[in-house]
Amino acid sequence: MERLHFIHHAAQGQVEVDVVANTDPPSLGCNEDNLQFPACTAKVRYGGGGYNAMFGWVQLVRSTDATTIDFEMDQYLFFPTIDMPYCFYGHKPTLFDAPGRTHRNDMDWIAHSFLAATPTEYGSRQVTPLQGFSWGFSIRGRAIRLAPVLPLSPHEWVSHLPYLDAEYPNWHFDPVPRWGDPEG
Repeated sequence: MERLHFIHHAAQGQVEVDVVANTDPPSLGCNEDNLQFPACTAKVRYGGGGYNAMFGWVQLVRSTDATTIDFEMDQYLFFPTIDMPYCFYGHKPTLFDAPGRTHRNDMDWIAHSFLAATPTEYGSRQVTPLQGFSWGFSIRGRAIRLAPVLPLSPHEWVSHLPYLDAEYPNWHFDPVPRWGDPEG
């Protein structure tokens, strides 16, 4: 399990990321094609409460079997057409994702997942990243290999800004990430 620290409204927080092989797809709401693909769970632990603990997850993915070689949004599963950059949003929300494929062709899949905050004032559309990590998988010779969970630097967030600005013109994405280890 990887632990990543952040600070928000002067309170310390932590993201606990666990990526494991999906050994029981039906128990995770997946079909059997997801067997041995990754299942990612990122839990938010945060010392603040109430509205200060409202966060969202921005996730971008890149896959060599997609129509583009660029990162693309991982849309909110239940409302894919809504104008919102978060795939999950709520009070200390857990990010859960279990990608899969119906094939076992050689390929690479990577996600950049960012915990972010939006001010709770009515109509606010500002996204401030607090922490980020990458994770994913590759397939070689029909074997699935999980990629390690790696912390992302603020540079990775900044590299996605042109795409985020174009995809969500009604939103403002903070160009100065403030994440990091509160002890470092």
